[in-house]
Amino acid sequence: MLKRKIRNLAVGLSALGLAVSGVAATGGTANAASYGWVYIAFPKWLGNCAAGNGKVTGIQAYTDYWSTNWDMGDDLVYGKVALGQRNKVIANLACKTSRGGYYQYVFRDDVVPTRNNQTVWVGQTGWTRN
Repeated sequence: MLKRKIRNLAVGLSALGLAVSGVAATGGTANAASYGWVYIAFPKWLGNCAAGNGKVTGIQAYTDYWSTNWDMGDDLVYGKVALGQRNKVIANLACKTSRGGYYQYVFRDDVVPTRNNQTVWVGQTGWTRN
């Protein structure tokens, strides 16, 4: 069981590393985009940390224009995105349960924030915004 958790974490971290290196290797987009900063939340009601009745306690996240290394304490980060366009959100979540904890990988390639400081909720079962 521990080996499976470590393998899942390694896969998630590898995917995040590849995504970040891909951003560094590519140039800008051909069309002009309006950028903004939004709150990206990973709530339980969208399937995050659902196993073992877990709770999100840390986030390592990436968008096409921003990344963070382990923001701890809650289920929310503040990230840079292209407004009115599809954005990729990749994250590893630290999940805490009464019996310990585990990591969960989240990938969404369809998040479309429309305004600065908007909240975007992202999870295994979909996404939404306010």
